[in-house]
Amino acid sequence: MNQLSPEEKNNLPRHVALIMDGNGRWAKSRRMPRLFGHRKGVENVRSVVNTAKEVGVPYITLYAFSTENQNRPREEKSGLMKLLEEFLKKEIRSMMEDGIRLRAIGDLSGLPDFARDIVENTIEQTKGNKNWNLTLALNYGSRQEVLRAIARYNRDHSSTPHLPKWDDFSPYLETGDLPDPDLIIRTSGEFRLSNFLLLQAAYAEIFVSPLHWPDFDRNAFIEALANYARRERRFGKTSEQIHQPIHTS
Repeated sequence: MNQLSPEEKNNLPRHVALIMDGNGRWAKSRRMPRLFGHRKGVENVRSVVNTAKEVGVPYITLYAFSTENQNRPREEKSGLMKLLEEFLKKEIRSMMEDGIRLRAIGDLSGLPDFARDIVENTIEQTKGNKNWNLTLALNYGSRQEVLRAIARYNRDHSSTPHLPKWDDFSPYLETGDLPDPDLIIRTSGEFRLSNFLLLQAAYAEIFVSPLHWPDFDRNAFIEALANYARRERRFGKTSEQIHQPIHTS
């Protein structure tokens, strides 16, 4: 699929979050080292972000490095952090030209100093950009994020014994200034969220692609967006309630 229909363009998600899975398997199938797959995966980020800009999806979040990824071999982790540094150094100019704001969620203190520095510097340089939004989940785990949010909320509301409302609690999550994801895409055919945006994804649509991340190109992304556009989001209501005509007096 190369293009979206006019009807599909009118029903696109505002926020797409992607679990970029399969870099290692992609490399293994080609008898190449895992880092070769990660490099190809980083290169593919450009294609997906450019496609989001092309069709008008203003928020993209990428699950780049999970807390569980800390258990991977040291050489692989070091290589991933160097790829992150390389990516941001190469992309900062286009981010500024295109008006892309970078954010990061996760515990950045768990990153090497050089990686944390480049992330924080890029966030600072792009904080005034307003056209598009790219969020990287780095050393991120949703359960850990929720625990940190509870601690922050309790510090501010220690004298409030009642159960908080969602709208009062959600700003304490690291995505507090972002809309909840409308669509979560996972590549490599895996049907799980892997500790990613568990609360924010409460009503998200989920699309699973059989493609490994390096092969998830523009056409695959367009296909996922078109699939989303054809769905009916009910948020607990029935289809009849959603399509009930509005009567005016």
